[in-house]
Amino acid sequence: MTVRPPSDAVVALRSMGRRWRGLFAGLDEDESVDALAHRAGAASRSALDHATHATRTVSLLGRALEQIVVDDDAVLHPAVADASQREWPASPTGVEETIDELAHEADRLADRAEQVPAGDWTRRAPVAGGGDVDALSVLWDAVDASVAELKAAEATLREVRGRR
Repeated sequence: MTVRPPSDAVVALRSMGRRWRGLFAGLDEDESVDALAHRAGAASRSALDHATHATRTVSLLGRALEQIVVDDDAVLHPAVADASQREWPASPTGVEETIDELAHEADRLADRAEQVPAGDWTRRAPVAGGGDVDALSVLWDAVDASVAELKAAEATLREVRGRR
């Protein structure tokens, strides 16, 4: 398997705000961004739900990365290693606020990743309930989860457009 460098993850994280904003940029004038973003698709999740999920996941994994690189005795939350445990409540905010928060969390993680010494990317920490993870895997999990949620949000918007 090819190792993906942390610098590529940083670039991807820094693009999250722009990419998520672009998702809603091409709407017709008669479409309300917030109304469309709140419409649930067949999977019972809205585009805004996907953005919220990406935001909370990046935040969780950002904290996990911090713990791995600074705390020799860190024990991480089970959701760090098990994506099925990442359940978040719906966001009461609108699209702009949610994407602003996502961009903030992604930039914060990118800033932190840029400060990690090269030798620390292989540092590992145990996960409550069993197993362990390394710093680089946590960083890339944040990127991959955000991109997956973005793609899911795109699919949801295609599905719900034109439906009232």
